[in-house]
Amino acid sequence: MRGSYKKRAPSPVYSSPNQLSFEGFETPFEQQLDLNNRWVFLARNIPWDRIVGVYDKVFSSAEGRKPLSGRLVLGSLMIKHLCKLSDRE
Repeated sequence: MRGSYKKRAPSPVYSSPNQLSFEGFETPFEQQLDLNNRWVFLARNIPWDRIVGVYDKVFSSAEGRKPLSGRLVLGSLMIKHLCKLSDRE
């Protein structure tokens, strides 16, 4: 009997924060974001397109699983260091 194959969830894909959007068509989550929140402010002021472009060049491969979104990885590292968290936290 063959082992069952588990389908993995798709990796998050990077979408540019500079992508055109229509006012009034934001998700309910986006509509409730406080623009004065430190994390929202930081995310809006980081040049994600340039940073993720470099990340994608370094971590591109035709083999194995696709890498996680550069924004997810780098944002997580920034939060870790800004909050002075250990690797476990």
